[in-house]
Amino acid sequence: MDDFTLLDRSLNDAMARIELEGLNCGLKHSVDDPVENHKAVDYLCQNMGNLKTKVPTSQIKIPVCAECVEALYDPNWILAYCMYCNRSQWIYRPLAKNEYPEENGMYWMDLCPFCAEVMDEYKEDSDE
Repeated sequence: MDDFTLLDRSLNDAMARIELEGLNCGLKHSVDDPVENHKAVDYLCQNMGNLKTKVPTSQIKIPVCAECVEALYDPNWILAYCMYCNRSQWIYRPLAKNEYPEENGMYWMDLCPFCAEVMDEYKEDSDE
């Protein structure tokens, strides 16, 4: 790795920290504990692009708080994130209705159950 690559990474890291100032966590928290109580400390990033070519064309950057970062590394928690509506849902693995593989701690969904339900309702209304 050359000096320019290290400098670029250092600058990108510094800019990301500056961008986080004043941001709250972008993931779901309980109703009793609003997101305003959770200041962002890092970003959760996911590349998006063409599945056939495996070439990323954009990136989702979600600000996350320290508590969510810990949960992402905790094997008891799974994060489901909808790429369509940007909703997130934490699933507690020991109480989950479905069986989730141990190595999967995060699911990036094209559509969440809520979006799918809304789309189904829209299709039914447009068919009538």
